[in-house]
Amino acid sequence: MAMTVEENDLLTRVERGAPMGEMIRQHYWIPAVPSARLEADGAPVLVRLLGSDYVAFRTTDGRSGLIDERCPHRKTSMMMARNEHNGLRCIFHGWKVDVEGKVVEAPNQVGDQAQFCKRVKTSQYGVEERGGIVWVWLGKGDTPPRFPDLPFTHLPADQRSVTSVEVPTNWVQGVEASMDSSHVGVLHESTTQITAGGGNERMHMTKALAPRLEFEERPYGYRYAALRDLPDDKVYARVNNFVMPWYGIICAPDANGPSTVFFSTPIDDVTHRAWFVHFNPTRKLGMTVMSATPDVWNFPPLPPGTRATAFGQNRDLMKRGHATGFHQHLGTEDFAMFLGQGPIADRTNEQLCSADGAVLRVRALLLKSAREFIAGKTPTLADNPELDYSRAISIGGVLPAGTDWRVLAETA
Repeated sequence: MAMTVEENDLLTRVERGAPMGEMIRQHYWIPAVPSARLEADGAPVLVRLLGSDYVAFRTTDGRSGLIDERCPHRKTSMMMARNEHNGLRCIFHGWKVDVEGKVVEAPNQVGDQAQFCKRVKTSQYGVEERGGIVWVWLGKGDTPPRFPDLPFTHLPADQRSVTSVEVPTNWVQGVEASMDSSHVGVLHESTTQITAGGGNERMHMTKALAPRLEFEERPYGYRYAALRDLPDDKVYARVNNFVMPWYGIICAPDANGPSTVFFSTPIDDVTHRAWFVHFNPTRKLGMTVMSATPDVWNFPPLPPGTRATAFGQNRDLMKRGHATGFHQHLGTEDFAMFLGQGPIADRTNEQLCSADGAVLRVRALLLKSAREFIAGKTPTLADNPELDYSRAISIGGVLPAGTDWRVLAETA
């Protein structure tokens, strides 16, 4: 069933007090910047989240912090600040802000400078650094929400990689794609062949394009199995997890291979940051198409063209057999589809099919949480007593026909 305009706005909008943005701000930790992007005493990094601007930085002693971009004094950008002696010093008048967001020096103030600094009002945000990511809680109060201890957050650095890129479309388009199993065998047909070779289980997705979907609700969202019939009475089952509000945890392409977490965090109404975390819980990750990133803040690459040029699609390559003409990266293919949907996808005139069940559940859970927030409640999926993010483990495999796919999940 197609959405109304009002439902689409509630689902997608995050700026200027929009309920979805305020719900996320209050009840979820937000990935802000890859840890590798921050250098001790290095340049501050501009971070835009939910339509507001911040700067992230690493102090002399290695701690990470996030503060409002504008200096609390005369409101110039702290992007230009000197990062020194465990704080950012504004180059306009020398006010210094520490890693907790407090003003600790105001050299142009006559009299008791320490007492003056204590009276300066600033926003202060909770920051955690785990899993190669600096996370921030932008909410109000003294009690932050439960941290999303996903399966990669405690792994050593050599068992994971983190990369991200800014994409000029609404965030929900990215979130939906992470749970859209039927697009993989079509959009990523050539990418799968290039990266997986001929013997990888993932190749089954390029042959059986219409999976049967079975769902199971979980305290953090849901998990589902995409079931594809194979010859010889076998079934290829891929069990993936959706974790509120934006994490798509995708199973490894084969036994002992690396899993991937895709997530799309809202920068503003028409821009999001696409994140790719590649991880292997059992051994070193090594060099992969995800870990071989030249820039953790700007990778994978966006499509190389505009709408007028079909976003730079290479038709000559398609004539030679490439399925999409976007050879740069699996993510580039996805980004081209998001761009093709427009800045904010119009869901009021879609014509959906059986393969869209997982996408519909993503929308339903996000809307349910936003409506609970509007009603003054803590969203159920943000504070469930049984909430255990570490159990969001995705797995795939070939099973005899008729076998319950949960057998796979129980071995994870």
